[in-house]
Amino acid sequence: MIKIDALQALYSFYDDFTDRLAFSCGPGCSTCCSVNVSITSLEAAYLRRHSVLSDTRLQERINAAHRRPHFIPTLTTNRIAHHCRRSQEPPEEKGMHAPGPCPLLDPNGLCRVYENRPFSCRAMSSNQQCQVDGEAVMPPFLMTINLALYQLIEHLDMDGTSGNMLDMLADDGQNRIPNTPFPGFLISDREKIPFQRFLTTLQKYPVSGDHLAVFFPRQTFQLN
Repeated sequence: MIKIDALQALYSFYDDFTDRLAFSCGPGCSTCCSVNVSITSLEAAYLRRHSVLSDTRLQERINAAHRRPHFIPTLTTNRIAHHCRRSQEPPEEKGMHAPGPCPLLDPNGLCRVYENRPFSCRAMSSNQQCQVDGEAVMPPFLMTINLALYQLIEHLDMDGTSGNMLDMLADDGQNRIPNTPFPGFLISDREKIPFQRFLTTLQKYPVSGDHLAVFFPRQTFQLN
């Protein structure tokens, strides 16, 4: 089984799931498209599959953004979840967000790698236009699902690393942190029933002639 196929299946599942929801986001809406996007090394490999990244001028734009200040994460989602599930205070995230648009945007605010964009970009949606007050608004349960998929994507690449997209696309190997295996979901009691239904559907999603469940520990898709 190829993990990058499972990653693509997770993306496709999420796209199918959110297609049923109503968002204010649309082509050219790029308020959330910044230099502060975190991805895994597996996501970086999938992103590099897009032919546009072979464009020399675009690579120069990425390198220029990489040289400027940008968010450098010090914690992964599963590492934070590991502490939370043990009722421990997680370490403080020391990375600081920085201003600046994503270098993968074209002059019209459209994503040049939209089909291969990482989950951080797919998960950023809003029920109202972000230009109104500068922040996204989304249903609480969707935020729970987003967090869960962040965890699964990290576990899928548990032997890899995570970091800012600009660092992950660079060749210097700097500013990368090791991924953490899946420690369990962070689900409230009132969300357990709908979330279990979500997991049951997710585990059956097809990938490479099988289904997503084969890429994760058996207990992943059954809440305790």
